Amino acid sequence: MIPVTCPHCGHVFEIKRDTVVIAQMDSVARSRLDDGSYFMHQCQNCKSMFYLYYPFLYRDPKKKFNLVLTEQKSIDNLCEDEQVVLCHSVSQFLLAFKIYDQCLDPKMVLVKKKQLEKKLNRNVKFDYFDMKNHCLWFEDIAVSLTEKECKEILIL
Repeated sequence: MIPVTCPHCGHVFEIKRDTVVIAQMDSVARSRLDDGSYFMHQCQNCKSMFYLYYPFLYRDPKKKFNLVLTEQKSIDNLCEDEQVVLCHSVSQFLLAFKIYDQCLDPKMVLVKKKQLEKKLNRNVKFDYFDMKNHCLWFEDIAVSLTEKECKEILIL
């Protein structure tokens, strides 16, 4: 059980949640991570929605990555041949999930994200790489990629 305090009304409660998910064993968790609802919770007291923050590991042995939601600066005892990405907030975790689950180069996605945010003067959420149309989608905005960028963005 994970102790939780509602950030809106201060209601204290405990909740049972998985702290480890392996990609090929839980398609529901994967789907909820993809749509951003995995860490969402509605307070039983005030009915406000908020993200639950708790230590969590998502492992995808096929794609060879581990995403860890943690306050720690390093994690030991994970597979040495798999990438380990430490995330310190739910929003970082969900962005990393979308990037690594699609086997994309995080540096390229983050550069395009920052360029778009600067242009729009607001934050945007990354959605997916559209290989057919050679673009990255951020919410309802497509950012075109060159042929070279399309080849370089996939890390398999």
